[in-house]
Amino acid sequence: MAKKSKIIIAFLLLALIIFASILPIKSLAANTSDSNMIVIKESDDKYLVYIDGLLDENFKFAFTKALDAENMNYLDSIKDNNGNNIAYVDADSVSRFFEIDGDTYICVQNAEGTLVNAGEKININNAKTIQELKSIENLTKTITVESSAEDEKITINGTEGTDYYYQFYAPGSSEEYNKLLNLVSEISKFNDNTDMFTKLQAYTELEDVYNTLVSSLKDEDWAKAENLEITKPYGAKEDEQYVLWLKDGNGNIDVQFLTAYEKEVTLVDEVKKTEEITVALPVTYDDMTGLFIALAVVVLAIVVILAIKIISKKRRA
Repeated sequence: MAKKSKIIIAFLLLALIIFASILPIKSLAANTSDSNMIVIKESDDKYLVYIDGLLDENFKFAFTKALDAENMNYLDSIKDNNGNNIAYVDADSVSRFFEIDGDTYICVQNAEGTLVNAGEKININNAKTIQELKSIENLTKTITVESSAEDEKITINGTEGTDYYYQFYAPGSSEEYNKLLNLVSEISKFNDNTDMFTKLQAYTELEDVYNTLVSSLKDEDWAKAENLEITKPYGAKEDEQYVLWLKDGNGNIDVQFLTAYEKEVTLVDEVKKTEEITVALPVTYDDMTGLFIALAVVVLAIVVILAIKIISKKRRA
């Protein structure tokens, strides 16, 4: 049997692990823009405030409508389920400081009573729902794909008889696509040592960028996948990245992140070709289940079903 060697382009699937256990299932999340704070909304009168640089130490905080106010009521920070020190907004604070016109500020003292934040604007009105943040937990897992190096096609792990559609985008397509891939790369490197503020900041940004890009997908640009197969982009170069959008006949949309690489393979003609490929050439995609598992972890860790009610009863007038 004749053998031939050839350099081909394969694709490596980036494993996107979002720390899926970081946000509480019954909470809502909000990110204050241009701020070192991220606000988590549990209900209309319960908010948790994550302040960059203060998660590991006890502190005191107070809300005010005027930065020159005297005798502000400083409260002790509380801990979330992961032991992060956080500030909070309860029903009393909502009515006193956030339902009144004008800016609201938060002032922070460290454990020694030294003022470390003399007043930063805080906004609780732009909260994201937990459903919005949790929507990114299943990215890359709703419609999965696989490919072996010698195949010219990417195979959708779908259901026979169901229609699937796809769109390819390279990172140079727009600044938003560059931002998406940069965030995915950043999140894929998160681990247990990555602090909660950094995780939440990246997840809220990713959710925003993802939704922006989904809304920009045009109906006329969807190509139908024939027999659950997608033709790989021709002319792809080593280390070139692609965003592969996928949609099923029910309108469900998912995304995969691909990196092209060159690989030399030996093709065996005739009957033994399929057998040898199956045995000798593994699938060229990494397992993606790891990347987004982290988001769920964040979700659960923040839950502070806890002390806000108790603290509210003890709060001074």
